[in-house]
Amino acid sequence: MSFVVAGICADNAHWSSRQYIQVDPFPYYIGDLRGIEQKLGYLHGLGFTAILINPIFASRFYHNYFADDFMKVDPTLGSNKDFFDLVGRAHKLGMKVILDVEVQYVADKHPWYRAVKDNPNSPYAKYIWTMGSKVFGDKLPSYDGRSIGFATLNPDDPGLRSEIQKVFRYWAAPDGNSSHGVDGFRIDHMMDDLDSQHVKTGMLSGFWLPIEQSIRTLNPNIFFLGEQSDWGLGADLFAKAKVDAVYAIPLWGAWISHDKQKIEHALRETVATMPVGKTEFVFIENHDTKRYASAVDHDPGLLRLGAVFQFTMAGTPMVYYGQELSMAGIQGKWGNDGNDIPIRLAYRWTKTVDGNGAADFYRNSGPWANTGYTKDADGVSVEEERNDPRSLLNFYKRVIELRLSTPALQEGSFRPRGTKNPHLISYERTTKHQTVRVLLNLSKDTQTDSSGSFSGGLDLFTRKRLGPSVTLGPHGFVVCRVN
Repeated sequence: MSFVVAGICADNAHWSSRQYIQVDPFPYYIGDLRGIEQKLGYLHGLGFTAILINPIFASRFYHNYFADDFMKVDPTLGSNKDFFDLVGRAHKLGMKVILDVEVQYVADKHPWYRAVKDNPNSPYAKYIWTMGSKVFGDKLPSYDGRSIGFATLNPDDPGLRSEIQKVFRYWAAPDGNSSHGVDGFRIDHMMDDLDSQHVKTGMLSGFWLPIEQSIRTLNPNIFFLGEQSDWGLGADLFAKAKVDAVYAIPLWGAWISHDKQKIEHALRETVATMPVGKTEFVFIENHDTKRYASAVDHDPGLLRLGAVFQFTMAGTPMVYYGQELSMAGIQGKWGNDGNDIPIRLAYRWTKTVDGNGAADFYRNSGPWANTGYTKDADGVSVEEERNDPRSLLNFYKRVIELRLSTPALQEGSFRPRGTKNPHLISYERTTKHQTVRVLLNLSKDTQTDSSGSFSGGLDLFTRKRLGPSVTLGPHGFVVCRVN
């Protein structure tokens, strides 16, 4: 696939002037949908061709998983109109919009949940999995001190399946016109055995596939991305649910180890798992993982090497917001959903943390807001990096441009190339008319490849011809067109 995807958490995106909560003496700003719309030009200018937005459904959780209403945008983020205006603006820029949905659970204020207690004879009560569920009646602790109940839905109920199809149909074609709706969906925590209880099984082909087939009658080009619940290869999602994409999760785990054997093994597995015409989202961080800058201790060479790897690998590169700035963060262990706030901090538009446009709903709410991962004048902001030709932001822009201008990197086949050097990874991407070879140095020491594989090729970064021997500095790389 030729997407270049930006992953966005709406609550941490740019805020517009009207979305804030006044708490003396400070206003606490919430990133909102109009804020994203205002910044689409920025993302488009960096070269992104699609955005993936984490959940926006009405919810009492800051991350908007576990919804109170699947058909309504969380009022703190805006309105349904705001969302579809955003989609329309993206389409005018030639960008796709993928919406993250989590419809296997509801919070305890959802009408279906309330029916279980208020009116057990209601057909809605049958939509909830009660007897035998491992989560019904449980509560999840929120960073703000609340505990919110939730429940798993009952996929065996025909009425529930019909309602969930309505949810997807609405966001895909709000007025019956698919050109006004989203271009795809991310299915959170997609699994075949619901909650791993060995009770509600066959979900991939019995629940998810019919939903996809229904939505494809509205829009044959709708895109379905499944997140593997087991964080495995995802072959079952391709085979049974017929999704268009999964996450290259094992490849992520191998890459952040920077271990050659693990990476080469994961490369082979990832490519073997990917059916013809399908894709895998290649990432080095997301909203569930340690920030890559923290994983590599801010090593500038590894920060760039990670970008080169993402954008030269087969599959679809996905950049988590702030990754291109080297935003840092590691999950905490505080016993509530504040654990993930350090990896979901507000995007750094300005040199100061509290600059214009910064979302800061978590300010002074607990230890997750005071981790020191984001500081004034730390060099990690659009304001500080935009005009610096050596910045990571501008390096990402260059790598994205290379991806979008090089057919072999977009659609080419993938083949690993062996190298005897234990610190070098090599592979090639090939179309009928173009072959690009990649060489990556995983080491902090200078390494040499004397195979002659790059001899006479054009280094697409330096625009220089290469000789029979290639020497790479610490965490260096070569992306070379050989024909």
